[in-house]
Amino acid sequence: MGYTTYDFYSKKYYGNSIGESLFPKWNDRASTKLDQLTFGNIDADAVAEYGEKIQKATCALADLMYQIDYKNSHANDETVANIKSMSSGGRSVSFGSNETLIDKVLGDKTAQNHLFYDTVCEYLAGTGLLYAGVG
Repeated sequence: MGYTTYDFYSKKYYGNSIGESLFPKWNDRASTKLDQLTFGNIDADAVAEYGEKIQKATCALADLMYQIDYKNSHANDETVANIKSMSSGGRSVSFGSNETLIDKVLGDKTAQNHLFYDTVCEYLAGTGLLYAGVG
């Protein structure tokens, strides 16, 4: 079970990338990643104090993870890729270098994890939830 709901995602976070039928999968994956990034610091007290921030961090992670997965699974799909030029006769396609942030982290798990952490920091900085030490 994840830290947020589709209702929160669509109405308070204003997310629109992930459809309602796919949301449980990405909510669960994002919540698992959030547990990892917060070193298991999210408990009932944290949810009571920082509930909305935790939900927004989960939504942001879910969006990001969904977009990375989508780009990975459609890497050779010319309807999604960055096409620079296309010829029709012999069917030649050249892909451009106008990379997005998502494009830059594809295939690099370390870069993805840095991006995940940066995304979570936007919502959870100053809460103490990202602290890895003993309190």
